[in-house]
Amino acid sequence: MSRAAHHAAVDVAEQLDYYLVFPNLRARERALPPEGLVVEEFVLRPDGTTSALDSAGWTAGGAWWSAAAFSRGLRDDARLQARVTPVARAGAQAAYRLLGGGELLPEPELRRHFLDRLDLPAAAPLNLVPAQATAERRIYRVLLAGELPEAGLAALRSGWRMQPFDRADDAANRIAGRTRRTLDGQTVTWTLRRIGSGLAWAVDLATDRPDETSAHTLSPLLCRLRTDARSQGLIPVTVERLR
Repeated sequence: MSRAAHHAAVDVAEQLDYYLVFPNLRARERALPPEGLVVEEFVLRPDGTTSALDSAGWTAGGAWWSAAAFSRGLRDDARLQARVTPVARAGAQAAYRLLGGGELLPEPELRRHFLDRLDLPAAAPLNLVPAQATAERRIYRVLLAGELPEAGLAALRSGWRMQPFDRADDAANRIAGRTRRTLDGQTVTWTLRRIGSGLAWAVDLATDRPDETSAHTLSPLLCRLRTDARSQGLIPVTVERLR
């Protein structure tokens, strides 16, 4: 079953990320009630890169608990990923009510349950693109965990207006799509690529403006890309500046 069926363009007014947690893969695939939910929020630098992750979990019949260890495991444990479905706040609210929690607290109040902050590494975890692969200055990578079904891939390609391609080097570098925009007078490109056996993905974003003046434009775009990918079932891991 696909983790999500939303379109690639979503409302990013919600600041928190919500996940339904199921007891096992079978329960998730059969759309049985979840056993709880996890709420997360990335701590961002001014340029849109991530420095830390705040989170809290709630289990039916229990209280809110620190989810730092859970959030860490969610990004590197495929078995845990298989038990989780990313949802919008409306989906989290419906599950919370179904499990007897009542009305889900407003986001400012949910943040009060963020007890343990998970620091994220400052260095890029992977270097997948050779320097000679593009003439543009590649500066950011959005790293994503999880499987992306064909429907989700098609939704991202459509929402990001990625053109069909048949370049040999795209296939060699496991690139699933690429697109280009002009924003505030600068050319911005990004590519979507598979990592490994398809259990992880990356969005690599490049700009032709090397100085810091691009940060005010790229920060909301990085948020949009991260949110769009999550709407198709992927789990954001980190956003790093490469160079």
